[in-house]
Amino acid sequence: MMSLRVPMRASVLVGLVAAYAAACSSDEPRDPNAAAPSGGPIFGEDPGPVFGADGGVSTGNGFDPDQACVGQAAGAESKPAVLELVVDTSGSMDQDAPGSNGSKWTVTRQALLDAIQGMPGETSVGLTFYPDVPIEALPRCFDEQADVAIARLDASGSAQRRQIQKAFQNQSPDGGTPTHDAYRYAFSQLEASTAVGNRFLVVITDGTPTFSLGCKGTGLISDPVDPSPLVAEAANAAARGVKTFVIGSPGSEGARESLSRMAEAGGTAPTGCSHTGPNYCHFDMTEERDFAAALGAALGTISGLALSCKYDIPAPPGGATLDPALVNVLFSPSGAKSELILQSAGGACTDGWQYSPDGAQILLCDSTCDRVRSSDGSISLQFGCITKVH
Repeated sequence: MMSLRVPMRASVLVGLVAAYAAACSSDEPRDPNAAAPSGGPIFGEDPGPVFGADGGVSTGNGFDPDQACVGQAAGAESKPAVLELVVDTSGSMDQDAPGSNGSKWTVTRQALLDAIQGMPGETSVGLTFYPDVPIEALPRCFDEQADVAIARLDASGSAQRRQIQKAFQNQSPDGGTPTHDAYRYAFSQLEASTAVGNRFLVVITDGTPTFSLGCKGTGLISDPVDPSPLVAEAANAAARGVKTFVIGSPGSEGARESLSRMAEAGGTAPTGCSHTGPNYCHFDMTEERDFAAALGAALGTISGLALSCKYDIPAPPGGATLDPALVNVLFSPSGAKSELILQSAGGACTDGWQYSPDGAQILLCDSTCDRVRSSDGSISLQFGCITKVH
């Protein structure tokens, strides 16, 4: 048996280490209790794993999972996250933050730095502040520059981490709110990046845009522009493989519905959310008494949601062909009984797992993915036993 064990802590992104077993194709799927072929034992002297009706796994008397299938060793990794942070630094971010002695900007800066500090080295992060030009710069409303180009964070104290910290320290609130221009530019940065991983835009703003695309508008808080084009922009990004998280800071009360729709179009809306509240589809900070604590919690949630629920299947050794009917997925919560995750028989993938269309990955279904990502445990991909389906 091959186990592909993955720590699933919500505060870290995923790393995989695999020991691949020889689960090669045959005319009929092998039964774990069938006699061994003449080439040698498949499951050793014991009958192999017995899958309980309750979804747990027992191993039989004296069963050694490492001897279940004799095979070769190989490595595999799930994709890390690639994040582009799109951070509103308009003049209104200099206002006091609820529950804090500092401004919304100082709270946002510290929360983001803390979140980035906790991200593992394989995560890639880029940074775009907007507007990054003073209001007096009209008709130019956005500098159209990446404050930090997308690159791997690497270890603590790396050049990328130092550059991000310096960029935050050198920024101060000023100017209007050209959210659409900044979003489109940030998306272009993600598309142009060669970083490997699942891609996300994280938009943090404290209000309705005061410029529409192309710097059209006065830039004044008293003269906002229509935010609805950003919904279509997020939908376009999602269709091209980039999901969008949206955080509405205090001051974004008038934009809550549009920000909620933007998050939904961007593919990050939680189940049961509403565009009219109180449970919006974006991270709504407008009624939080302690903005610093709420923002920190939201960023922690985003870090967890950026965990991949897609697991690459390593290539079989020696040019063999993997039998897809001999694959099972186990979830082992920390300190609890291992649970067999059943394969979804087809159609909508809400619970269990399915193969990717090309058969190269295991994909956890929505509810299973949410449950696993919020737990401290491990995922095992096991090869050589008949797939259990619900």
